Amino acid sequence: MIILRKLRGFVSLGSERRRLLVEALLLTTFIPAGFRFLGVARTQTCLRRWASLRRNHPPPANFQSAIRNALLAQSILKRNWRTEQTCLSRSFLLWAMLLRRGVDTNLRVGFRKRDETLEGHAWVEHNGVPLNEDPSVVRTYWVSGEPTSFDFEAAKKPVVRNT
Repeated sequence: MIILRKLRGFVSLGSERRRLLVEALLLTTFIPAGFRFLGVARTQTCLRRWASLRRNHPPPANFQSAIRNALLAQSILKRNWRTEQTCLSRSFLLWAMLLRRGVDTNLRVGFRKRDETLEGHAWVEHNGVPLNEDPSVVRTYWVSGEPTSFDFEAAKKPVVRNT
């Protein structure tokens, strides 16, 4: 009965949300394995390349809708598959899904010292607004001025800035 209910719920999502959910499920498996076997930098390189293959994904007319759908897919995945991920894995997942849909986001990593312990945390931002973390939490971390990239291939490309 539970499987039937979940299948009905899956079918009722609509094609784009179903696609996002399947992507999220596959990436949830790939990202931690990538970290372990390829390292964080190569995993980000692979995700960036995969995202650039967005054959069936024209840039969204409404970025907020694409962001909302990606966050929903993550939420459904967490609730129904009981996936436990690190903040870095969750952030890579959201970053990759949105990048694939043409939504320009930044992966951010911050650090803070608490009780003589250095803590790190990762999240994704769109236009400076955290998407998968509360802004009050983000403010408790020190973050460099530049977005975080572990992808050394992307770092080799010249940065063009509008002046």
